[in-house]
Order: sequence, then structure tokens, then C-alpha cells
Amino acid sequence: MNEQKIMLKVITLGDSNVGKTSLFYNYMYGKFIYHRSCSIDFCSKELMIENQHVSMMVWDTFGQERFHSLGYAYYRGAHCYTLCFDIHNEKSFDSLEKWMDDTKTYCFESIPFILIGTKSDIPRTDKSISKARIEQWCKNIEDQGIIDKVHYFETSSKLSKNITESYNAAAKLAFKHYNKNQNPPITTPAIVLLEEVKPGHCC
Repeated sequence: MNEQKIMLKVITLGDSNVGKTSLFYNYMYGKFIYHRSCSIDFCSKELMIENQHVSMMVWDTFGQERFHSLGYAYYRGAHCYTLCFDIHNEKSFDSLEKWMDDTKTYCFESIPFILIGTKSDIPRTDKSISKARIEQWCKNIEDQGIIDKVHYFETSSKLSKNITESYNAAAKLAFKHYNKNQNPPITTPAIVLLEEVKPGHCC
């Protein structure tokens, strides 16, 4: 086993009130928590990715995106990001490419992302974002060469649906992004949870 521990940073992006923080808490603590705050925070999980000890730090905005104050410190060193929207909120869907543009501004290199639609426990209506529209959006992004394949998950924090699956996919992409410039490359991703969550805080 390779004893060197790799630090992977996964950041959370998307409009306010789409459920990003509930998603964050559900993944870290395994339950739905309604929480509002105005600070940037993070927690880490210890993972084993194909015999490689990895500490994945998941960062959440905790409402800071309302003040347009994420900046370089939030984006710096990120290996992957979760791009979130509310499947019942048109504006949050329209904002996705704005958040992608921010990563181009604040990150020194192109980083991969996972697309997450939240609040899937609420039945779709005529005003909801259809799966066909989401599939077409993903295809457009792939056709532009921004990312080879958009991994999309519809999640529910209340039902704990697709939370672990989406973050495991983010961990694999983050590991691959970290690993691609290593010489020699480390391994191909597969995930095992090692330890409990370790909280952190960034003012």
C-alpha cells in the first residue's frame, strides 16, 4: 500500500437556496439538516482509492455566493467541483454556465465537475426542468469539449437519494485530475471509506 496521503479538494457551486448545504451535510453526516450560515466551511473524509490513502476535503459556500465573495481562496487548489441546481428552479439552471465561467476565472487550470440536480423528492411540474433539457445541456457541454462526459445525478437530501453516489463520482474525477500530472500515475479509482468526518472552517 502507498502510505503517502493525497489531499483532494472538491468545491460546491450553484445558486443560493438550491440545497447545496443540505447535500453537503447529508454526505458528511448521513442525515438531512436544514442549515443557513454566512461563512465558508469544509469537512474531510478519509478514503482509500485503489490502495491510495486520500483525504477528500469538501468545501461549501454556506450562502457566501449571495454576496459574490467566493474569490480565489475558495477555488484555489480545487481538483473537482459539484455544480448544483434545483430541478424546479429555472434561474438556477440558467446560472450553471455562469458558475462554470467562474472556475475559468479563478482556477489556474480546467477542472472536472459533477452535475447535480437537487430536490428530486418533489414531483416535477410543467415549470420544472425536464430530463430531456438536462440531457441536451449535458450534450452541449460535451460537444464543446469542456468535459468528455458530464456525470449527472438527481438527488434528494431529505431521502438521502444519490448523495454518496454523486460525491463518490466527484472523488474519482478529483483523483484522476490529481493523478494525471503525476509521474508515474498512481492508480485507477475505486473508493473505500476509511474514517469518520473531520470538520474544518475557513473564515
